[in-house]
Amino acid sequence: MNYGFTLPDPSSPNRYSIWFTAGTIEPASEEYLEDWKELFHENKSEDKEKANSLASEILLGAVSEPMDANGTLGYYLTRPIGGHGYAYCDVVYMDADMRVMKGHSGSFLVFRRVSF
Repeated sequence: MNYGFTLPDPSSPNRYSIWFTAGTIEPASEEYLEDWKELFHENKSEDKEKANSLASEILLGAVSEPMDANGTLGYYLTRPIGGHGYAYCDVVYMDADMRVMKGHSGSFLVFRRVSF
């Protein structure tokens, strides 16, 4: 799961810039939990692993959170990534019940209002 926020892009009407601020990763199912924990164990001491972690922290401001009992790993970025010209969605169509957006990499997103 990714977390972030959007802002209207000042250079293009109908465009929203996307800024990513945090996220989580988790195993696909409980069946793989032990393999997942072994793969992402926090106390790995390999120099390459430590260098990658340090580079992420310095370049992106990425700070990792400890793994919880379900295997979920979280992170947050002290300097959000994305923004104007880098990550965005264009509003292609919008009415009171539906919005269609096209992402900067060509993906389409369709949102429909639901009543509770």
